[in-house]
Amino acid sequence: MFYPSFTSSPAGFTDSGNTVKKSKKIRLFLNPEQRTLIRKWFGVSRYVFNKTVKILQNGEVKANWKAIKTGILNDLPEWCKEVPYQIKSIAIKDACTAVREAKKKYKKTSQINRVRFRSRKNPIQSCYIPKSAVSEAGIYHTKLGEITYSEDLPPEVCDCRLTSNNGDYYLVVPQKVAVSHAENQGRVVALDPGVRTFITFFSETSVGKIGHGDFSRIQRLCQHLDNLLSKISKANGGQKRRMKKTARRMVIKVQNLINELHHKTARFLVDNFDVILIPTFETSQMSKKGNRKIRSKTVRNMLTFAHYRFKEFLNHKAQETGKVVLDVCEAYTSKTVSWTGELINIGGSKTIRSKLDGLVMDRDINGARGIFLRALVDTPWLREQLALVG
Repeated sequence: MFYPSFTSSPAGFTDSGNTVKKSKKIRLFLNPEQRTLIRKWFGVSRYVFNKTVKILQNGEVKANWKAIKTGILNDLPEWCKEVPYQIKSIAIKDACTAVREAKKKYKKTSQINRVRFRSRKNPIQSCYIPKSAVSEAGIYHTKLGEITYSEDLPPEVCDCRLTSNNGDYYLVVPQKVAVSHAENQGRVVALDPGVRTFITFFSETSVGKIGHGDFSRIQRLCQHLDNLLSKISKANGGQKRRMKKTARRMVIKVQNLINELHHKTARFLVDNFDVILIPTFETSQMSKKGNRKIRSKTVRNMLTFAHYRFKEFLNHKAQETGKVVLDVCEAYTSKTVSWTGELINIGGSKTIRSKLDGLVMDRDINGARGIFLRALVDTPWLREQLALVG
């Protein structure tokens, strides 16, 4: 990453009095008996959710969880009885909420969105935990026993979710955080997401790349993971268990590398800029086989970088720090020479050359510069803000 000249430093933060909600993940260190019991909670929560979805699928029963809760809970098999009541009750509520949201989406888009059943094979499992069940001693400590937390619980604990991600267990605790507003100095930056480089940024005073070449390491890990998964299907017994354990470690390693890239990039942007311009990057649409014009390897790289998830995280950090993130259009910015306006089909080239003056620029930097210039023309609000600051 490089940024030659920042002419202004971030202003001091002031407490605005506003708050935002954010989730804190606290890792849990469990013994084998506790893991077994929590997996049973996940299983019952999943079973109740799927049972509720199946009841609601025919459309004869309304998705009112309070109205249908008693009947479903009384009809559960004996092996579900030991699991805490709230875990089962909120699983019904989650199913009703999912069905209602699917119906709302159908009314808006006319596209059928069926609520999927929760799968036991999903590496991420979760269940609801009420705030009354959480204490320094543990979670439902009379049933589960004492638990070791990786850090102290927040002073005020709200209703939580207990999650498992590839064998690691976490308590996800919502909490309110005060929003700090910095003085708006009109520092605008345009971002160009990509595959060769995670993010290219351009502003009036600086230009640079974040995550340039980082994907080679992640790509190698993904390739090793693919090879390992193909061998697992042919392995037997203890060898298969060891391979699955290794594959789980590799998945966590890739996830941690991507999360680190997302978090450091978002922190750099909100610390140094006031208005962040990011193009609408429809990764899921671009990767669909029927529509896409890119190779399968590019699709794999793009999905692994998780640009949409980064955008959601950036929006969250901007809200937390009082910064602004704007969705802008990036149409034709890669093909357009940003200093002459020519349209050039550059294909897979790493640079773009003007036919009028012969000047050459890196394609990603040219794209970010084009997004920056186009936003100034297309976004009246942005021009007004810059005029006020000026």
